Amino acid sequence: MKTSTGRVTFPRKRKTEVPGQALGIGLQYTRLLQILLQADPGIACSMEYLDDVAEESALGIKLGQSKSALTANPVANRAKSLWKTLSNWVTLATEGGCDPDRTVFEMYVSRPVSGLLVDAFSVSITLDAAQLALQLARSTLWGEEPEHAKRNEVAAEIAPYVDRVFTADPALVVRVIKNFRLTCGSGNPQADVEAILKTHPIAQSKVRDIADHMSGVVKRRVDEFLEAGKPAIIKSDEFHTWYTAYVQKVDRDMVLRSHAKRPSDEEAEGHLPRVFVQQLDLIGLPFEDKLEAVGDYLMAAADRTEWAASGDVDATSFDELNIRLKRTWKNKRLACKVAYGGKAFDEQGLALYADCMAVNVAVQQKETPDHFIPGCLHRLADDLSIGWHPEFAGQLKPKKAA
Repeated sequence: MKTSTGRVTFPRKRKTEVPGQALGIGLQYTRLLQILLQADPGIACSMEYLDDVAEESALGIKLGQSKSALTANPVANRAKSLWKTLSNWVTLATEGGCDPDRTVFEMYVSRPVSGLLVDAFSVSITLDAAQLALQLARSTLWGEEPEHAKRNEVAAEIAPYVDRVFTADPALVVRVIKNFRLTCGSGNPQADVEAILKTHPIAQSKVRDIADHMSGVVKRRVDEFLEAGKPAIIKSDEFHTWYTAYVQKVDRDMVLRSHAKRPSDEEAEGHLPRVFVQQLDLIGLPFEDKLEAVGDYLMAAADRTEWAASGDVDATSFDELNIRLKRTWKNKRLACKVAYGGKAFDEQGLALYADCMAVNVAVQQKETPDHFIPGCLHRLADDLSIGWHPEFAGQLKPKKAA
């Protein structure tokens, strides 16, 4: 609504169910991505087709119900979501919609949850164990046989689902329970996607980017199927083609990208007293070029820190780079002396400086930004490991205290 001043305001009260509903819908996309990332070749994965999510192969089917649990426990002994899901699966098996012996019935909850009955169902991997789990559930909700004294106490919202499970063919229900599984996430489905990616041979710094991209790819593909009225089925082979192509694009990138910001002139001027700038004074470099050199130095320092922290570059590679740069400088210094030995010292220094600033050295076989190698050379010049003026060491040698 608009106020008298023309400003648009929004009601303070929100619909409390909306966040949970949105998370529930979004979770299906995220769960599908998790399944695709872990699927073997030849698997057909789907959403809102056989179930919330599902996997189908020559060996059988996995039907999956995904539950986003912000606060309530969706698998508690009397949770509607638990009994509605079991009822649907029992009905499906009864009507011949699936073979319970070749089907895994999975309830996926986005955070760790448990319950007496669901735990009993989930660990029942034999028919005998499943039979005992069913008896436990019946006695817990209905009371002991044959009276079932608690049956009328079952809440109205779950009574039809409980009745459907307990009155169906016991042998068939036991077969469903035998293949029932409870799977819990960490509480952060997106982090769970990243956890899967971290087990793959990709750079850790690329994990979030890849997770975001593949989440978008899966959602878009599912939406396209649904909008066209087609089953939203993504084959694992097709998905891994998309996934591999993107990983190769971003993780096999042969260029190291800089996120460092070039300092302002005012910021650069604060570094003019540094030793590497004094080296530039010795060869008469113009003021503007000295400011540019300071910028290269600071940006390269920021890049080294960022690349090492992100894992883009192993820190030992910078030590190897320094060795290569010092060797290159030494060779160029000798060549410069031969070519310009008759020139004034400052002119010799300018020639050596210009030659070194054109050096292009890769880091871990990756190209670097234009400022990086010059900045690294200035870093070496700052501690007098290298220099430009033929007598730089004597000119800038720290004076001993009297």
